Amino acid sequence: VSNGMVTALKVGTATITATVGDKTASCDITVLINEVPVTDITLNKTSGRLTAGESLTLVATVTPEDATDKTVTWSTLDASIATVDNNGVVKAIMVGKVTITAKAGDKTATCEVTVKPVLVSGIVLDKTSVELLEGETTSLKATVSPDNATDKTVVWSTSDATIANVDNNGVIKAIKVGKVTITAKAGDKTATCEVTVKPVLVSGITLDKTSVELLEGEIITLKATVSPDNATDKTVAWSTSDASI
Repeated sequence: VSNGMVTALKVGTATITATVGDKTASCDITVLINEVPVTDITLNKTSGRLTAGESLTLVATVTPEDATDKTVTWSTLDASIATVDNNGVVKAIMVGKVTITAKAGDKTATCEVTVKPVLVSGIVLDKTSVELLEGETTSLKATVSPDNATDKTVVWSTSDATIANVDNNGVIKAIKVGKVTITAKAGDKTATCEVTVKPVLVSGITLDKTSVELLEGEIITLKATVSPDNATDKTVAWSTSDASI
């Protein structure tokens, strides 16, 4: 203090005292922060493209360099699509578009983030060929890659449903003798299994009578039982050792 001129040096309070003889007078001085407001904020990226699960880091630059409060607050317009943490790290969650905003003071900057689907890169089946008897069933298991593909839905189809059909779970049912191709498709990728449907062979035949006596002119009907019940061809051909008898 010189000649009553007070110079503020730093934030705080001080008492200025003037003394004449044994008399004094004082003045309490409070030095306030000389706030320098934020004039602008910019991001290193104004747009970005990610696949679900990927992340990117946004860097905010606040001006002026000597702004009093350069704290940056981050926010996302839709956290179900992409999140952002206090360090500007953006993580893609699901397919869509979202705006990431950085704010310092009353200034804001944004980055438009597009989250793309993770495409299917391949599909394989646990069997590439199989043989079935008519009426039999079997299940195929499809493995879609990568594990984090956005849509891992598998669509099943058969080249001929009259020979063998397939349901939405990959269960194949043999209908009749023949060959058919079962196809599993995920995204634009496919895998196939060749199915051969074989006949169910006759394992035995029995007659309801093994011996019989007839008078001349009499008629009797024999009943044949073919096994198994699901034999493909149960046609019975009859013959006699002596047609004259």
